[in-house]
Amino acid sequence: MMNLFRYLILCIGLLMPFLHGHAQNLPVKGHIYDSQTRQPLAGVILFSANNQQLTKSDARGFFEIAAVQPDNKIRAVLAGYKTQSIKINTAENELNVQLEADGLSLNEVRIAGYNNANKTNKETAGAVALLTAKDISRGSGLSLQPALNAIPGVRMDQSTLSEARISIRGNGVRAAYGIRSVKIYVNEIPVTEADGTTRIEALDVNSIGRAEIIKGPASSIYGAGTAGVINFQLQRAPYQEQSLEASGLAGSYGLHRLAATYRSGGDKLNSYVSYGWQEYEGYRAHSNDMRRFLTGNFQLFPSDKRIITLMLNRTTQHSQIPGSLTAAQVAADPLQANAANLDKQAGRYQTWTRIGLGQQYRFNDQFSNSTSVFTYFYDLDHPLPYAYIRNFYQSYGGRTRFTYDPGFSILPSRFTLGAEFNEGLTKGTQYVNNQGKEGTVNANIDYQNRQYSLFYQSETTLAPQTTLTLGLSYNSLRYDVKDYLKQNQSGVKKFNPQATPRIALSHTFSEALSLHASVSSGFSPPSGSEIKNVDGSINPVLQAEKAINYELNAKGNLLQSRLAYDLALFKMDMKGELIAQSVQQGITVYNNAGKTSHNGVELALSYQLLKATDEAEIINLRPFVALTYSDFKFKDYKTLNAQGEVTASYDGNKLTGIAPWVMNAGIDLETRTGIYFYGNYFYSDRLPLNDGNTAYNAAYQVLNAKIGYKKQLGNCLELNVYAGLDNIGNKNYSSIVSLNAIGYGGAQPPYFNPSPKRNGYGGLNLKYLF
Repeated sequence: MMNLFRYLILCIGLLMPFLHGHAQNLPVKGHIYDSQTRQPLAGVILFSANNQQLTKSDARGFFEIAAVQPDNKIRAVLAGYKTQSIKINTAENELNVQLEADGLSLNEVRIAGYNNANKTNKETAGAVALLTAKDISRGSGLSLQPALNAIPGVRMDQSTLSEARISIRGNGVRAAYGIRSVKIYVNEIPVTEADGTTRIEALDVNSIGRAEIIKGPASSIYGAGTAGVINFQLQRAPYQEQSLEASGLAGSYGLHRLAATYRSGGDKLNSYVSYGWQEYEGYRAHSNDMRRFLTGNFQLFPSDKRIITLMLNRTTQHSQIPGSLTAAQVAADPLQANAANLDKQAGRYQTWTRIGLGQQYRFNDQFSNSTSVFTYFYDLDHPLPYAYIRNFYQSYGGRTRFTYDPGFSILPSRFTLGAEFNEGLTKGTQYVNNQGKEGTVNANIDYQNRQYSLFYQSETTLAPQTTLTLGLSYNSLRYDVKDYLKQNQSGVKKFNPQATPRIALSHTFSEALSLHASVSSGFSPPSGSEIKNVDGSINPVLQAEKAINYELNAKGNLLQSRLAYDLALFKMDMKGELIAQSVQQGITVYNNAGKTSHNGVELALSYQLLKATDEAEIINLRPFVALTYSDFKFKDYKTLNAQGEVTASYDGNKLTGIAPWVMNAGIDLETRTGIYFYGNYFYSDRLPLNDGNTAYNAAYQVLNAKIGYKKQLGNCLELNVYAGLDNIGNKNYSSIVSLNAIGYGGAQPPYFNPSPKRNGYGGLNLKYLF
């Protein structure tokens, strides 16, 4: 027995070096992606635990390491992204690493919006802005307004949570309701309806992981739209994290929010699921808002050639609408609701459901495809001062994009060809509003809207640092209206197909300067509610608004990369702009009777005051500023009555709803102990409220601040507790205003929607790490 025991000891001793050597020779390979856009990331450097460089990812994001010790960690490093620690284990030696964008170096983040070949924001020809989840969380997280207003040239107006309007470079500011002229996508799936209108209330702000905002016509990839494009990406689980998070928020005016989030960031499946409940009694009378959010975002890696994504979203909204007030009413009591809105119990009650399925497939190193299909439907219960509307909407569609790199040795080029289709059906019934109850039916109309676009783009390298981009899209739109009560007003409105080209030239001189010049065109068709004459029939002569945009853009990093800047100068001329003419309450007609000029300058600056070190207590101290100057004017702008007769001319006037100067400045402070502080100052110049420039919304300034403490408690718990104060100066102002409002019966025009005065909030997030 003793001899047998000695024999076993000897065998184990002889095996130990072999086992140890075997552990050191574990091969590891995989791909590295942007966690939000799923783009492969080239040039990622992988380091060992002792800081030795192991390898670097290639153009496909692929890497391979011959020998790594199990249960060890390696680091993935790329400028513009957070350093990712990767745990190696014997169960998985084919990795799908996902890197998160670093909010401190956004100029270095790879841009997906233009389908560029792994180009950073600094290298991309076009005015593109990035928002990360951190930017969105700098405020209470109830609205995108603070984050979007920090981007020069972008404006989100909102007073209550029931109404929001987004404009880019002045386009979209004249929308009577909702958002138009701006195309919005979520995970490459269009949220904008087939007629060009968008409502973003279905998006849970806290579930957004990133947004890319393309300013100006972006027709070569996204078709119709003169304002630009916003690409939202839903949050994904951090790589190799599995967690369950509970969060709570409470604040002024009866604000409450509770949410639970599950995250699992594996190599084969990335899962993000969140459920939230939110209620806000409101700053004004009759402004209660309730939301229920359910969001699921899944990413599967079945092979090294394929990525599959699945998005599920269901949202319920119950919102009261207080309505606009006159200047006298605001002075008397800014908390009151419009009498008509109160009497008619105006509100919006609806439930959205959105399902999207996508696939990225790489046939080989030269040829790849990205395709998504979706369906989207909601029911709308919408009492208004002049009617009670019930709608049911359903749409379906898809988007596909093929990319080919033939590998030219002379003038290397990359080609993109794709298509997008979106069809929506609205079944709408309109009743007389009897104090919030349906009365007699006065309209029963179906709208079937169909939109498609074909697009092409090529990128050609003229020199090592010089790129020429050519793009073209071909777009078509058709409205089919069926009026069951007035059948003679049924009909079809088909817009002439539009071809919209884009050309851009980009040259990178150094890290300090990348210079870009572009010329692009775009168009925005009228929405389904804007195509009718005063009698309800279809206006056969109404056409889309058209624009041509000239732009010069400079981006770079200075002072040892601590100062990042983005400067854009643009000139956009629009013709055929839609002019709204209010005939009577609830009836507005539109005509192509306007030309406008949009000339502007946009500047974004951020500076890292302190360079973080392992010993420094302050790891981030970053002041930033976004400055916008807009010289927007009417060139040939006339108001027509229902008979097409000129009733007024506004040539030379300032563009309605546009503030000449807008500034957003702030500072971020983060410490190694976990204490953080975000401060923000917003200034908006006075702006004209009507086309005649006879009434103005006064200039205003708002100061906001948030302080918090974030700490890892042991190995399993992560705590984040915070408090914030908005409108610290307790200013009276109206963020969203009703442009060209009319006071019927001799009353003053109700232009104003008073925004909340000083208000605070506080919250707690507790995350359990498995």
